[in-house]
Amino acid sequence: MADIHYFPRYSQPENVVTNNSLLFLLRLHQYNRFKFEKFLDVICQEQEVQLASSWLQFRQQKSSGKSVVDGFIAQDSVKIAVETKMTEAFSPTQLKNHLAIFGAEQHKLLILLSPSLRNSSKSQLALVRKGALTRNIQVVHTSFEDLIKQSRACLSDHDEDMLALVDDYESFCSDMNLLPTDEHTLFVPPCRLSFEANERFRLYYCPATRGGRNAKYIGIYAHKTIRAIGEIVKVVECAVDTNKGTVKLSEGQEALTPNEQKRILQATEEARARDWDLSVGHKFYLCDTLHETQFRKTSHGGIWGRIYLNLEEVLGGKVPTDTGALAELLKSHTWK
Repeated sequence: MADIHYFPRYSQPENVVTNNSLLFLLRLHQYNRFKFEKFLDVICQEQEVQLASSWLQFRQQKSSGKSVVDGFIAQDSVKIAVETKMTEAFSPTQLKNHLAIFGAEQHKLLILLSPSLRNSSKSQLALVRKGALTRNIQVVHTSFEDLIKQSRACLSDHDEDMLALVDDYESFCSDMNLLPTDEHTLFVPPCRLSFEANERFRLYYCPATRGGRNAKYIGIYAHKTIRAIGEIVKVVECAVDTNKGTVKLSEGQEALTPNEQKRILQATEEARARDWDLSVGHKFYLCDTLHETQFRKTSHGGIWGRIYLNLEEVLGGKVPTDTGALAELLKSHTWK
């Protein structure tokens, strides 16, 4: 069964990135305007861009100059424009031309989206911002990864539908190579009920319809601690028949070794004993080796769903190429 996506994958690359990013922002705004404003505030504050405290105003005792009304509700006019790039470079001339899209709106925001902020010309963007401010237009430059991070942070654990939307947008961005840290990303799913089997069979399983980004590593997590990590060598969707001892891959999947098939069969058989049916509609993340570690979460509570950790940020520098050395190094670090 193919994954069902909120965001289409097939079109001209830059056009579909722009369309899906706009759709993502629109859905977040439609879902909860207050959380959308909180999300924008966080993105803008990091670059010292000031937004109005609230675009929807509730006020009492407002004077018109001739009389005082007891109360009123008013919606300020807002326009948000988005420019996306699949590389780092924005054209200052193009951005200046984009400012013409704005008119007499009270709040005007131009969001620039690119894979990272590292190679962008800060001096050129500063000139664009300076010119935009003369027309009361705010310009904020952020990455696809930060957009995902901050949108997820403004949601609550019970916002399941929107969190699923964020997951699929993240998966889409990963498929389009818009998340440059994937090579240093640790995928951490909650495994409290299955972590012993995950460790023993060196794999993780979940419904095939669940999206995700292309992380290099997986962490087996339980009780606020990542207990083992491994490099993901394959992710396959398959139909498993433990009675016949067969593993039938979905179309286009990478072939399995006999050992990998055996581990999938064993994990499926063990899960069946717990009334978990992995025979159809599931995918398996496979590692050649899992390395023991003790990488603890220090913030309050456990994780409610899958998360992704940037190992370069965690370690404050280069990530060891040897996974065993990485597992050992993580024992002396924590995460929130």
